[in-house]
Amino acid sequence: MVTKAKPLEQHVARAATPRISTPFVRLAQLLLTVSLGAAASTAIADCGGIVLHAHRGSPEHPENSLSSVRAALAGSWDGVEIDLQQLRDGTSVLHHDPLLGRTTSLRGRATGSLDATAWREVRLKNRKGDLTREAPPFLDDVLGVMKESPKVLNAEIKQAFSNCGVAERTVRAMHEGRSSGQWFVTAIERAHLRCARQVDPTGYLGIIVLDLQSVALQERRIAEPLRVPQPQVDARWLEALQREVGAPVGVHLDVHTLASQPAILAMARERGMAVFTYSLADDRRHADALRRVAERTQLWPTGAIIDGDPDVFCRALR
Repeated sequence: MVTKAKPLEQHVARAATPRISTPFVRLAQLLLTVSLGAAASTAIADCGGIVLHAHRGSPEHPENSLSSVRAALAGSWDGVEIDLQQLRDGTSVLHHDPLLGRTTSLRGRATGSLDATAWREVRLKNRKGDLTREAPPFLDDVLGVMKESPKVLNAEIKQAFSNCGVAERTVRAMHEGRSSGQWFVTAIERAHLRCARQVDPTGYLGIIVLDLQSVALQERRIAEPLRVPQPQVDARWLEALQREVGAPVGVHLDVHTLASQPAILAMARERGMAVFTYSLADDRRHADALRRVAERTQLWPTGAIIDGDPDVFCRALR
């Protein structure tokens, strides 16, 4: 069993969605400084206290690459979001899709069918689909470049659940390589989070809520195999999540889901739960949706996972 260092426990354990008020920026930043602890001090973009994470790293570099992580650390994001899968020997690597090909030179193979030697031979494509000379990283590579960074590492377990080994190895690797506590783990499947909780009793965990309408439109190739029902995120659902996974736990959901169920923010705030948003569309639509929700609820989410420049995103919010 591991015990996480204090900063990230504060980062999201009590991260209530900040209420819009006047002066807008000062009050929201004050709320986040109190609730997020050390992580809030790294915020550079003027986003009223909303924490911003770079989706699969900086958009200037191949997604889930070491160069994209480095660039995100150098930029004005508060953290970097990565996708984790495991090789057949249990080693964690960065990759999003069930099969290689969209972002890599090797096509049609599952990450879990490769060993470390084969993984080192793979090369990444840039975000236009052109092949580069960059090899896809191991999680240890990312932990190495983040060793001195105060920013948050937001790691999503992409692998389908089969047993507790994936989550347990992930948490132990993060704990050893990121002893500052500035990290957290998310997953679509609650089983991964329940397993992570067994070895990390106090750290923040996040459940990914899929909006299948957005997935079908943007990533039709993975919508059918997932077969995840669209949840109705209400007070009972949040209570069950806290009971099954254990606090602190939060909700990471497509902004389309939040726009259709804006009461989520108030319900999560009441339970002391963080709410992060993401979008399979572009950042502009993401920001527009958050602004419309804020006009109705007077609340912002705790954080957002974005694809582009943080300052542009924050200007769109205003």
